[in-house]
Amino acid sequence: MNIRPDCIACLFNQSLKVSKLLELDDSTTKKVFDKTAQILIDYDMSHTPPQIAKSIYRAITEITGKDDPVVLAKERATLEAQRVDTSFVQTISDALKLSVIGNVIDFGAQQQFDLDEMIRYHFHQEFAIDDLPAFEKELKEAKEMVIIGDNVGEHIFDKVLIETIKKYYDIEVYYFVRGIPIINDVTLKEAQILKECAHIVDTGVKTPAYDLKEANTASKEIFDRADIVLSKGMGNFESLYLEAERPVYFLFIVKCNVVAEAIGKEEKDMIFKRG
Repeated sequence: MNIRPDCIACLFNQSLKVSKLLELDDSTTKKVFDKTAQILIDYDMSHTPPQIAKSIYRAITEITGKDDPVVLAKERATLEAQRVDTSFVQTISDALKLSVIGNVIDFGAQQQFDLDEMIRYHFHQEFAIDDLPAFEKELKEAKEMVIIGDNVGEHIFDKVLIETIKKYYDIEVYYFVRGIPIINDVTLKEAQILKECAHIVDTGVKTPAYDLKEANTASKEIFDRADIVLSKGMGNFESLYLEAERPVYFLFIVKCNVVAEAIGKEEKDMIFKRG
């Protein structure tokens, strides 16, 4: 999904948020803004938002010397998610809803949402697009499944999803993570909490999404052969929708007007779409 004008403003805003999080002085913040502006000028509209975000965050790392600029935000998100009582999750439908609600934990989103409020609001709501029947039908025959992780914090709820699926089905689960820290996306470091229920796979990608052009051979082989692929979050949707040559289930909350327009739904809608 290619970048739109609204995405440019969103990407620039991410630079501001990181600068504030790191408490950069005015001079360093100006350097971050200047570099962000130049990157946005250099890219044309044929690129995806995650591809451009990769260059922006690489520049922020070079300017600040911080390899993981939003590490504090990731730590807070993990603690916030761990405080949530998940005992109400009994079915795969429940687990999918909790997992998708966790998608609001997103440092890079156009809007920020309160996790507890979203759980109260969304858990009894219906998916705006709901391909659960097809998903459960495929699970009955599936031997291998890929879940492409998204943000730190929501990975705690992905663990609940994996454990719930494995309670009902005998299936091997591979959990894909980013190759290096990028925004607040989950990497090998944060995903260790899932290693007892899934095989953790470093995809090698440096974008805030599973970019097929960047993915390493090992992850692409698993991606191609798995019976089911479940993609979490808007970044993965932006990278894979209409690009992947195999069916992919997209699980995310609509957090910006660009994606809302692309799928014909509203912001805050829960999406579980087979594409």
